Amino acid sequence: MGPFFSVVIPTYKRASKLHRALESVLAQSYNNFEILVMDDGSTDNTAGIVASFSDERIKYNWDKNFGGPSRPRNRGIALSKGEWICFLDADDWWMENKLQVCFGCINEKVDL
Repeated sequence: MGPFFSVVIPTYKRASKLHRALESVLAQSYNNFEILVMDDGSTDNTAGIVASFSDERIKYNWDKNFGGPSRPRNRGIALSKGEWICFLDADDWWMENKLQVCFGCINEKVDL
């Protein structure tokens, strides 16, 4: 069984903030997910930040800079294996129950 959520994180030169974003996903109370870090041509330490996490749920993909988050997001969708796609910007973070709340809404088929 694959991941329920695919968390796509588009990033470009956000190494200083990416660590917090990744930690917030890894700290989720619901943990059936994968993380796809879609690097849009960063020349900072983005790859090193991702490599500092030893979690097999994290996938890293670097591509030549496109100039905006749409192409990295679309790459993430194409590579995802989850039933549901979530987006998280590299300079943002989630509360620890974000995915659990989403999962509950999906299972209850609540209209949002």
